[in-house]
Amino acid sequence: MDRRFSGDDYLAKYPHFLKWMNQCVACGRKGYKPEMPSNDEPKFSGQNIRSYFEPLAVNDVSLCTQCAAHGIPRQ
Repeated sequence: MDRRFSGDDYLAKYPHFLKWMNQCVACGRKGYKPEMPSNDEPKFSGQNIRSYFEPLAVNDVSLCTQCAAHGIPRQ
């Protein structure tokens, strides 16, 4: 894989993966949903998403666990 591209570039090229992404509304950090299918599932190829991003869980108001724990308000 060509590392000159960023994760955002990859998502722009393959927008169907956006449904597997989370973004914290306070800090802006992006990551893939922890419930994203594993790489060995048929007809799913998420290894590239996993190479660009880390898992990111968000709560019901889209705050990551760090921002929610520190009481950071949404921007």
